Amino acid sequence: MNHHRNESALIMFLLIMTILPVSPAFTIGNSTLLYREGAKLALSGNIDGAIAKFKESIARNPYYSTGHYGLGKAYLHQPGKIKDAIRHLERAARLDSKNAKAYFYLGIAYMFDKKMVKAIHAFDDAYRRDATFIEAIYNIAAAYDMMGYDSKAFLYFEQFLQKKERTERDILF
Repeated sequence: MNHHRNESALIMFLLIMTILPVSPAFTIGNSTLLYREGAKLALSGNIDGAIAKFKESIARNPYYSTGHYGLGKAYLHQPGKIKDAIRHLERAARLDSKNAKAYFYLGIAYMFDKKMVKAIHAFDDAYRRDATFIEAIYNIAAAYDMMGYDSKAFLYFEQFLQKKERTERDILF
């Protein structure tokens, strides 16, 4: 009797699953493919086309960090879209806390928005996640310089130059 009930439940489940439409949000790979198409468009200079692809990517999967990263980065190239860039780059960083690039470009967006303290924190987060990302140190120095903190700026510029020299030396040997 129990066996028959389980079989009936399984048959009912399979019938329902064949009737329900499959949402594009759950189609495997679509968000990634759309992101890649957007990235190609952005690299070719078609920022508007890239934005459309990135939006489509995150519409299919709102938790896709890379889609938010692409959209945020693309918005950096659009006049008047800094707030949108910040929103999507913050989301990308929250969704994938290891993504050093998301933090780096979030720092750039904060600099454009004249939020230097937030920019410094974002650049520091980028560098802590990827110590080869020495451009983050340079941008910390630039932010301190813009704020008028000459001695802090000097220390970070010096740190950047030391790491850059070490990196270039490591490449040669």
